[in-house]
Amino acid sequence: MLECSPSYIANCLVASGKPSEYSDLYTSSVAPNAYARMFRGVLRFKDVTAAEQSVERIDALYHQFEEANDRRGQHQAQLMALIGKNRAEGLGKRAEARLFAEWLVAHLDTVQTCDRQEHAADPGPQETDELSLFEAALAFA
Repeated sequence: MLECSPSYIANCLVASGKPSEYSDLYTSSVAPNAYARMFRGVLRFKDVTAAEQSVERIDALYHQFEEANDRRGQHQAQLMALIGKNRAEGLGKRAEARLFAEWLVAHLDTVQTCDRQEHAADPGPQETDELSLFEAALAFA
C-alpha cells in the first residue's frame, strides 16, 4: 500500500525509537547510539569518488577517536567501513566495496600492527598465527 521497501519502514521505526523485528543488510538493527550523529550520512557509494570521500570521512573519525583514546569510537568506524563494504557489494559496486574493505583491513588490529613495527628490527624467522593483510583481504573479498 505504501509502495516502499520493508527496509525503509524498519529504519523509520528504529529512528523513532520503536522496535522492529525486520532485519536485512539495509536496516539499522539498533536504535542510534551516541556515535550515530557523527556517522550520519557518511556512507556513500554512488561512484568511486563518493566511496573515496566516505572512506576519508571514516578515516578522519577513526583517527579522532584514536587521539582521544576512544576504542569504542574506533570500533564504530570499523563497523561503518564493514557496513559500507557489504552494502556496496550488495549493490554490485565492487570497486566501491573494495575501497571500504581495504581501509578496514588496514585498520583491523592496531595492536598487531604496532607489535609488527616494534619487532621489525628483528630479522629472524618468526612463526605466527596472525593473518597476513592478503589473507585478511580475501576474507572480505
